[in-house]
Amino acid sequence: MRYRWIHLSDLHSIASGIKTTIMREALIAEIQDISQQSPFDFIIITGDISDKNNGYQDAELLIKRIIAVTDVPFLKVFMIPGNHDLNRNIPDEREQIVRKAWEIELLDEDERVYYDKLNKAQYDFFDTYQNILGRKYPKDKIHFVESLDDNIAIIHLNTAWMCYNSENESGKLHVGLNSLFECLSEPLVKTKPIKIAIGHHRISDFNNCVKAHIKSLYKTMDIDLYLGGHCHDATVVYDPSINTEFCSCRQGRAEDKDYPAGFVVGEINTETDQSHFQFYNWEVSLAKWTYDYRVTPAKHGKYYLHGEKFTKIPEASRSIIVDFKLYGVALDYDVIMKAFNIENSAIYRSSIQNIRPKSSEEWNVCLDNVINIYESIIKNSNNAVHIFPIAAIPLLVAFGYLLQNDNPNINIYQYFENENKWVYNEQDDSINIVLDLKANGSKILAVSVSVSAPVDIGDVESALNVEFDLLSIGVDNPQLSYLNYYADVQRFKKTLKSELDKIYYKYDEIHLFLAAPAGVCIEVGRIIRENMYPSTFVYNYQMVPEGNKYTRIYNLKAIRC
Repeated sequence: MRYRWIHLSDLHSIASGIKTTIMREALIAEIQDISQQSPFDFIIITGDISDKNNGYQDAELLIKRIIAVTDVPFLKVFMIPGNHDLNRNIPDEREQIVRKAWEIELLDEDERVYYDKLNKAQYDFFDTYQNILGRKYPKDKIHFVESLDDNIAIIHLNTAWMCYNSENESGKLHVGLNSLFECLSEPLVKTKPIKIAIGHHRISDFNNCVKAHIKSLYKTMDIDLYLGGHCHDATVVYDPSINTEFCSCRQGRAEDKDYPAGFVVGEINTETDQSHFQFYNWEVSLAKWTYDYRVTPAKHGKYYLHGEKFTKIPEASRSIIVDFKLYGVALDYDVIMKAFNIENSAIYRSSIQNIRPKSSEEWNVCLDNVINIYESIIKNSNNAVHIFPIAAIPLLVAFGYLLQNDNPNINIYQYFENENKWVYNEQDDSINIVLDLKANGSKILAVSVSVSAPVDIGDVESALNVEFDLLSIGVDNPQLSYLNYYADVQRFKKTLKSELDKIYYKYDEIHLFLAAPAGVCIEVGRIIRENMYPSTFVYNYQMVPEGNKYTRIYNLKAIRC
């Protein structure tokens, strides 16, 4: 069983600030790109397509553009209203009606009376729903169910029909339990193995009694997922007592720096045991969509679903694949898992893709990404970790420094460009390692690593502009796509580590200048002992017609402060 969807919420489509305008154009392009990589089966939109009941024409245009780039048929787009998608002045006495209802623990037989008084406020949304999807919203029902196919029921919860003042209604709302029970009791729900409920509000927005009854119904009726929004934040919580995942999506506008824009890609994949939520975030400083690694308990923006329906092997028991390939053709996980006999894996991809940082802000954003990969995925894991890296040299060295040299479960693969494949320990090329130390009593040590190309000492002198000792390590004939296999890399690492461990205490600073393949760069970073070596700086090389070709990027010692 394999299904894939995109979840959007709180579009507030009338928002027209330049940040939002730029973000939404990038959103359309990002969704199209993701869809082309792996098509979506359906789309979920969980309310607040308008803003205070304004902007429905903007919503219609935006949502139709999203649907168009995914090629998802309108029948497989599912949408419910939010607290903004109603006229808060209908009826005239709306505030009094709502406040009276808030004082009641359970509406029971009065539920329908209240709904009939209040639901006309949502007619603008109902009309827009029909304009977008080409089918009528069943406004005579509070909640209703639609079938995706033989396997999945989509349960639509109108959680907003009683809204009036969003600042005061949290913890007071009613859902309409009678209607919910009737909806969940329909054969269309009972006969489907997968049941996905969608609504705008979080379960915490209902009063305590209603909340308890909702959870009881979810458990009894075997509701697998609840997808919502409202809080403008990305959250995911698994409730083991009822075996339900609760997932909230970020908003669809970019003017509020405290609540960035975002969306969620969901996947049910029982064939490869890869059922998960992938959270996305609009990174304003880069003007790019990245994985949202601020979501807890997701690891670097990815959250594996619980429950036997979705997951055979728990995430904590899986080996780990870290896709640290920051540019170029996407990593083919099926190919590498087969090639290296990696089974039962959790797969995590770097949130930063297709970027070559230039400004200090870009380098720092990229470093935050590297740190989160380490801290959320690798740091506390005792499982085998398989790293596939292609990235800028300072990021590779920083990654290695975070890993340190004390985890035997780390496996670092290299891309053998000349043969167009990833390699590990298939052979030993017995490459000769050349090391030389020129010491003149300086307290500054420059380390040049010449594997992919010779490091020009003149460029090092220009970058440092002070007297320094020079430790040079490399191969006889530096060239691209060289020193690829594990045995050679480890000999190289051991040679450099042995020399540095002898002399590090003589220096106040170490400066790293590398021209080497990705795996070697990571291993060089692992050599730099966190608690023993002095401040160690890593440089980025850029071919320029004049001026310094090396730019200092990071002090490795500051990364772990």
